[in-house]
Amino acid sequence: MITNLPEGSELLLIARKTLLDDLAPLVGDKAKYTLAMIANAMAIAAREAEAGEAPALAALARFDRIYGIETRELHGEALRRAIAVQDLRLAEDIRGGHFDAPDEKRRAVFEHLRETVTARLRISNPKSLP
Repeated sequence: MITNLPEGSELLLIARKTLLDDLAPLVGDKAKYTLAMIANAMAIAAREAEAGEAPALAALARFDRIYGIETRELHGEALRRAIAVQDLRLAEDIRGGHFDAPDEKRRAVFEHLRETVTARLRISNPKSLP
């Protein structure tokens, strides 16, 4: 259904702008810091809402390539659980030296780690990206 109502991410950004533009000038320095932290959290939440499951789906696809698993289409809690399991597996395999050989699997792991960090920065601190 198409509506002309703002989505959740847009509402967060509108509320953030109101907080910073209308309320921040009215409070003392200590409260301004608190308002800035709240505004930052709202911006992160808005970016998370905007991205949706895309970063997690991309991570799952990378895991599936690394481990030779047939591509899966998971969503919601099943997707979050699969990512958590694969994160633990990858960490254990890295510690165990499974990707020490300079081969395609090692390159795939480096690509996954680079893409994962970049995706997280796009949400938490996009200004830090080039």
